[in-house]
Order: sequence, then structure tokens, then C-alpha cells
Amino acid sequence: MKKNILLLINGFGIERADSYSVYSDSLMPNMGKLTHEKIFISLPNNYLDYKSAYRNFSMGINNPLTYKLIENNLFNATISDNQVYKYIINQVNVLKSRLHIMCFWDSESTIDQLLGFIKEIQRNTIQKIFVHVVLCQNSLNDYKYIGKDLNTLNYEGGSNVKIGVVTGENNLFDLLNCKDLAKNFITEFGEKWKDLSKKVEVQIQTRTLPKETRTFSVTPTYRFEENDQVLIFNYSNVDLTKFRNELYIQKYRQVDMDKVPFYSLFPIKAEKPIYFMYNFAVSANYTLNSLKSINARCLLMDKKDKCSFINYYLTGLRNEIDPSLKYLPTDDNFIYDPAKVVETIQKYDNELYIINYEIDTCKTFEEILERLKKIDAVIGALNDYISNNKMSMFISSLYGLEKMLYNSKQELLKINFSGRVPLIIVDDEINLVDYNINEGNLYDLCNSILWNINKEYTTEGLIKKKSRFFSFLYKKPKKAKLEEPKENNNEKTDV
Repeated sequence: MKKNILLLINGFGIERADSYSVYSDSLMPNMGKLTHEKIFISLPNNYLDYKSAYRNFSMGINNPLTYKLIENNLFNATISDNQVYKYIINQVNVLKSRLHIMCFWDSESTIDQLLGFIKEIQRNTIQKIFVHVVLCQNSLNDYKYIGKDLNTLNYEGGSNVKIGVVTGENNLFDLLNCKDLAKNFITEFGEKWKDLSKKVEVQIQTRTLPKETRTFSVTPTYRFEENDQVLIFNYSNVDLTKFRNELYIQKYRQVDMDKVPFYSLFPIKAEKPIYFMYNFAVSANYTLNSLKSINARCLLMDKKDKCSFINYYLTGLRNEIDPSLKYLPTDDNFIYDPAKVVETIQKYDNELYIINYEIDTCKTFEEILERLKKIDAVIGALNDYISNNKMSMFISSLYGLEKMLYNSKQELLKINFSGRVPLIIVDDEINLVDYNINEGNLYDLCNSILWNINKEYTTEGLIKKKSRFFSFLYKKPKKAKLEEPKENNNEKTDV
């Protein structure tokens, strides 16, 4: 078996035409050299977060399996059979209380499913329903449907359904913003917008990503009252620990939060267990299972807080630990030291090493440049190392970046790495004379790496060996692959 390194620069991609120019061969000379000398292609990729990207990389699934589960329950009208659902409705009716639905909105299908869910609830109760929207989208382009769907929810929900709070997902993790969000639910303190269309226009003009939206409210009287019931409408495992803790710390109005019970669609993280309606669906096909089928092991290097999420997707949506997949936290940033990265690979005997870098956490334009320089130094060191040890290296990104950042002159710049990501295959045996490179996606990339580890892995990927006859006739075109991005969404051709 051959040892492989997957070096990921998450957030990095082929720059769009509207992006301020970030990448250049002079900024990343080692990567630039490899794009000219090795196989270089780009992969279509519309992901803007590591959760969605890892799900597709591991299982080839574009949407969470939970979407389909809820869709089937709505279609078959089996939601009303769920025991937790029955209990919530009973509490609402017996206590004559309001139902709060805190909806995590991450795709166009969310509102359709939410409305279907609400219609089922309305068949069982006449009590008031408040919908609180948590925007999880990562792109300014998502406002094209956000404004329309918010108004749809406002008008189609019915007379007893009102939008209460709207906030960005990031507010749940930033302590100061989380305090403001919790205060909103206790006192109705904060920014108020009755006209959702105008608010969306402001968001677009200020180039505020949906997930970074500051908390605002739409309809009054939405604050939590004792005996109110709260349902978290979530498709993935979200963390409400900070938010829930803040609800218990009240200086302006005393509400016994133990009398405001929380439930969720699927399991969530919180300061104490919360009853949920459904377990997450699992996948029969996933990276770890494929690794084990060829008797290979993987070492993944990433931040400690991300390892549990990544493990969840690499194990097919299972919260289990397997000795074939080990994690090495990188919180001390040792992965930016070329010598230490090489030393780490030498120390651990594995067939696959995944090294996760990211640029989407950078706060300024200059910080992105500095980080890319450091990553390029590691690429240079690893290139030398694998050449001497007959290993392979794949350089890519699992998701792009679309963000407004300031530079040192306080100018606001658009950084747009969305749409396509680069892929460089560094392997002396894999070349365009002997191999065809197919069009594909992240799942094909995963299968290509597994095949390169052990040729007994037969699931088709990006790499396909040519017949000897055609290999003999084939002549490699000069820089053919460097021109490929030109015909894809007007991206620049630097990377």
C-alpha cells in the first residue's frame, strides 16, 4: 500500500471574477510550481462550510439524510404518531401555552418543511405559534430566496403563526452576541423590523452574511413566558449550551426557565439533556468503512473542537470512535511548522494523513496572505519529503469562501473563492501520459485517494489508467490544465 497525504486549505478555491485578487504564484511559489509541473484540475464545489463538505467527501451526500426523513414523515402523515410530538401538543393544549419553534434555516427546502410541520401542528392545537429563525447560510447569494421565503412564512403560516426573532447562527457561539440574543427572548429588547424586505435589502447593502446577521425581531409579545414550550427545528447537531446558560442568567426579568421546556427535532448539545423527536439517519457508505475495507488507517490533524464533527461525518453520521481513525489536535499550530509536520508524519505509521488548514477564520485580508505563505512553506517541505519516500500528496480544499474583509487601509474587500476548488495530484506515477483525469466532485476525490492507497479499492474516482496503446500515442499538452478554470464561472486562472 502507498502512503498518501491529503493537504486541505479549507476556504481556498479558484477565485471568481468579482473577488479581490488574493492568490499569485509569487505568494505561494511551491504551490505555483506544482500547478505547472503536476496534474492540476479544479473541482466544482458550492460548499461554504466544513460540515456540508465533509458529509459529501465521506458519503457523496449533498443534503443531510435528515431532510429526507422529515420529508417522508410529512408525506406519509406519520409525524403525529411521534411520542415526543404528542407530548408537546398535549402540554400546549393542557397549559394553554404558546409554542416557540426555533428553526435552523440552512437551505431552500427548510421553510417548505417547516410550513408542512406547522400545518400538522395546527390540526392539533389553536394556540399561538412563534417561529424564531436562525440563519445558517454562508453566502450573500442566499438572500435571493431568504427575503421571499421569510415573507412566505409570514403570510402562509396562518393567523396564529408569527415570526418572532431572526438571528445569525454565529450569535450562538459568540458570548457577547449570545447574551443579547438571550436578553431578546426574556425582555424583547433589541432591534425591530416589521418590513422584512427592507431588512434584507440592508443586509445585502452592508454585505452581511446571513449567518452573521445581528439579532432583530419582527412581531412583539414573543418573549418566553412560563409554561411556554420550545421546539428546536434542527437538521444537524447544533450547540445551544451558551444560549441556554444565558437564559438562566437574568437581570431584567425573572422567568423560571425550568418551566419553559425545550425539545428538538434531532439531538442537540445543551447544558442538560433535551428530549428529541428523531435520531439522526446513518449512511451505509462512508470513508472509515472504505478505509477499513482495504486495511488502511488514517491520522487526521485539525483543531480539537472540529474533530468530533469531522469524526461524525467520516463514520457515516455515527458518534463512534474507531482505532482506524485517529485525531491529532493542532490547536498549538504545529502544522504551520514545516519541520514539525514532516516529523509528525514520520512518527505515525498510517496509510492516509489528512492535514486541515483553513483561511475562512482569518479576520483581515493581510491575515489570509500570511497564512497562505505559511501553508506554502509546508507544501514545499512535504513535496521534498514525499519525493524521497515514494509517497503521494493531494492538495485541495473541501469548501470555498465568500466573505467581505478589511485590509490594513480599512478598505472593505470581497474575497470570493466559491464555486470551484483546486486539486493538485503530486505523484510520480500519476501523470497525464498514463492516466485520464475525469470530471468529478469531493466524493470522487475521496475514492481516488483510497484507490491510490490500495489498488484493490475499485470504486471509480477521478483517476483512470489509459490503455498502453493510447498512452503511447498521447502527448501531454503544455499547461493544458492551467487554462481549465477560464470556462467555469469566469474564475481567474492564477490557481
